[in-house]
Amino acid sequence: MVARAHLVTIPFSHYCDKARWALDRAGIAYDEEGHAPVFHYLGVRRAGARRTVPVLVHEGRVLTDSTDICKHADTLAPAERKLYPAEPALRAEVEALEDELDERLGPATRRIAYSHILANRAEAVALVQTGAPAWERWLLWTTAPLVFGLLRRGLKINAAGVERSHASLDQILAQVEARLADGRRFLVGDRFTAADLTFAALAAPMTAPPEYGFPLPLDRAPPALRAEVEAFRARPAGVFALRMYREHRR
Repeated sequence: MVARAHLVTIPFSHYCDKARWALDRAGIAYDEEGHAPVFHYLGVRRAGARRTVPVLVHEGRVLTDSTDICKHADTLAPAERKLYPAEPALRAEVEALEDELDERLGPATRRIAYSHILANRAEAVALVQTGAPAWERWLLWTTAPLVFGLLRRGLKINAAGVERSHASLDQILAQVEARLADGRRFLVGDRFTAADLTFAALAAPMTAPPEYGFPLPLDRAPPALRAEVEAFRARPAGVFALRMYREHRR
């Protein structure tokens, strides 16, 4: 019997949903410890990690990266639900694409979404406090200017950064759509892999899939963000990302 895991998250984080998805797919039971941004440092350090989430504590290991968590979960997944192909060439292609999406897609969608959300303090507080302990929710109302200022600086959420993220996002979507242009159902090979999961999860701030592991209230999002989400959803890459959630996220 596989021991129950402990997952430290910022609940709305797309990297955290990537980890949740992999654990759920592998059938690994876990307790989630959610925190608001910046406040998460305490939970992360308590788990034996340093600064970032997700952090998974399981079977005597502390895993501090969503990809490492995916690979760990995969070692415990039944054969029909594994995310990494057994064939060396296919596995190498999946891992290379996953790494590229981690490095480029995740930061781009996060920065674009945050640039809209942080413009409205009340809505931003409502989003980031969900799933956090009561004391963090209480303190966030008084420290929001400081917390959001740290987020803006740490994630380079400024006009130049957002412009770079839009350019990077357009490049990534064009690459994904070029892969899908031949009619294939998955990014690599003929079955769902970590490449598909990673693309769908890290695109989620700009697609707001109903199956996401955290409520994304698109109806309350700023109009400019809703417009970007609708434009993303209409693209072939957006249609693909939503289908991956619909068909493979339970």
